[in-house]
Amino acid sequence: MPWVISFVISWILFFVLSDNKNLKKYIWGGVLAVLLASIVDYGGQKLRLYAFHEIIIPWATCSAFYKFGPIFTMGILFSQYVPKSKWLQTAHIIACSALYILLELIIINTGVAEYIHWNTLASFFINVVTFGSLTWFTLVFIRHEQINY
Repeated sequence: MPWVISFVISWILFFVLSDNKNLKKYIWGGVLAVLLASIVDYGGQKLRLYAFHEIIIPWATCSAFYKFGPIFTMGILFSQYVPKSKWLQTAHIIACSALYILLELIIINTGVAEYIHWNTLASFFINVVTFGSLTWFTLVFIRHEQINY
C-alpha cells in the first residue's frame, strides 16, 4: 500500500507544481529519471545493498508505482525548475537530493524497503550524482543551452 500512496501523492503534487504548457518538452527529464533509477535499483538489489518488499507491479526489481509515481514526476519537476545560475543549480541539486532522501526514509520506515549493506549517506551521494546528470541532460538536450565551464 505505501507504493500506491506515494504514487497518488506524487501525481497530486505534480499537477499542482508542473508547468503543463511545457510538459511535452520536460517529460524527458522524467523518462531519464526512471531509466537511471531502474538501473541503480536493479544493480543495488542484485548486489544486496538494499531490498524492496510488497511489490505490487514489478519494474526492474522495484514497484512500478514507485518508478512511475515519485521518480517520474520528480524527474519532470526537477527538469522544469533547473535554474540558470551555476550556484543555484548546485543548491537545486542538493535540495532535491535531500527531499529524495526524506522520501526514501519514509519508504524504509514503512517496511517496504530496507537497507542491507547501504546507508543514507551513500544514497545522498548517488542522488547528487543522479540529479547532477539530470541537470546536464536538461541543459544540453532539453533546453539546448551552451555549457561553459
